Amino acid sequence: MTMIQLAYYVEVVKQRNFTRAAEKLFVSQSTLSKAIRALENEFQAEFIGRRAKDLLITQDGLAFYEYAAKLLDYYHTQTQELEQKLRCAGGALTLGLPPSAGTIYFSSLIYQFRQAYPETDLQITEITSKSIRDLVDDGTLDLGVVIEPFSDSKFYSQTVFRSEAVLVVPKQHPLATQSCVDFGALRTERFLMVSPDYMYYDVVLERFKAAGFAPNIVFESSQWDLLLEMVANNQGVSILPKPLVDKLYAGRVCQLHLKNPEFPWALSVIYRTDKFLTVPMQRFLKICGKSKQSPVK
Repeated sequence: MTMIQLAYYVEVVKQRNFTRAAEKLFVSQSTLSKAIRALENEFQAEFIGRRAKDLLITQDGLAFYEYAAKLLDYYHTQTQELEQKLRCAGGALTLGLPPSAGTIYFSSLIYQFRQAYPETDLQITEITSKSIRDLVDDGTLDLGVVIEPFSDSKFYSQTVFRSEAVLVVPKQHPLATQSCVDFGALRTERFLMVSPDYMYYDVVLERFKAAGFAPNIVFESSQWDLLLEMVANNQGVSILPKPLVDKLYAGRVCQLHLKNPEFPWALSVIYRTDKFLTVPMQRFLKICGKSKQSPVK
């Protein structure tokens, strides 16, 4: 039994016709017939019942088809992995990052990757999380960074950073002296929000929905630093990822933990479940996995 014989048999079963299968494989019908006869003789079983007008797959033939298809799939997968290992010194990796948050928290990981694998062509696309999901789905990006919660059966998700989102208020705000605030106490606040094209926008609204009311949004922007500057200047309040506030504006605003509901925040790397993991992808995911050992502060 050879891999070529298995490939011939699988194509004949798929096409249910020797002529079409021969055309697909660019071989003669007699070559196909001989290959399948050889398999039947080897296993002492009849896989195909040949009739004058049509082709019948026997029960033994169906069982052998499942075996052959799995074996061929395994063979092709292992061959791809071998080729990647043999060419592991190079390759390319396309990564999608959401603005600000992704760039800030993945900068060290990107630096580590480039230092360890300078021969890999790392291409970074900075775009909102909503768009990242679609670009990973259509194959434009190998990996993408999204904000949790993220749930889609078409993707694997690996959490890289965990923290929380906090209420950010100006220092002169009445709540500034508190360490924790209930969502219910925010009904009358003037909220400064990221624009709706961010996945984070939907996440925030879901928290307000869980609290039983909609926020009073007075301003939206795609610039995180602008929102923080406006909060610092007493133009409203905002709910933003704590690590982002710590890095950009920790000394100019006050941060309050949120409860009822609480607001955990995380960044994850996603990739398609049916996508072959190239060596550059595996290496980047490994670096991301190591980063989880050090919690974000």
